[in-house]
Amino acid sequence: MTRTFHAVAVVFTLALAALWGMGGVAQGGPITDTTGDFLPTYLGAKNGAFDVVSANGTFDGTTFRLTADLAGPVSGAPAGSKPVYVWGINTGTGTLNFANIANPNVKFNTVATLDAAGVTNKPGIYVGSISGNKVSIDIPLSALPPSTGFAPQDYLWNLWPRDISAPLDATIGNATAIADFAPDNATEGFSLVPEPSTLCLLSIGVAGLTGCGYYRKPRRAGNLSTR
Repeated sequence: MTRTFHAVAVVFTLALAALWGMGGVAQGGPITDTTGDFLPTYLGAKNGAFDVVSANGTFDGTTFRLTADLAGPVSGAPAGSKPVYVWGINTGTGTLNFANIANPNVKFNTVATLDAAGVTNKPGIYVGSISGNKVSIDIPLSALPPSTGFAPQDYLWNLWPRDISAPLDATIGNATAIADFAPDNATEGFSLVPEPSTLCLLSIGVAGLTGCGYYRKPRRAGNLSTR
């Protein structure tokens, strides 16, 4: 093995270590949610814009990205309704919950929101996006409150659409605006993904290993002769 080949192999190994050193194998993943499973306490518009069918959360060491597919486009919400998408994040304590509407396992201690116009609760810091029936929000780790017990890669999330035009209820107040939970009565972990710099390092390592393997001279080339 040549020195060059050895050096590239070391780089490749370090890149893999950087990738897997972010906290191990990814703990989260995309979740699916039953279509039309509106909460019995929901008093808002029962429309696809308020119904989550799938959702996901990823973390690259710097930014949390939360995405979801809805049963219908946000623009299709009925006139008079007011869609708001709320992601609850648990950084460790997660003392806030929805036991009052039979969902005590949706625990969180901070939230990120996105309205129908694509505006977040922290404009210029959180970056939101709406395209048809897809909604997403990017949350810098640095913009979240300090950890309350979890390492960042172990933070948990849940998504609940709200119709803030829903009438209040004397017993549960504005919880009548919550249409759906994704996942149902639970929280989900973030899938770990490599940062672009790590991917670049991996690409260099793969290219280097391939090149060195291709151009390296055969060990017994000097023993070849023409007869």
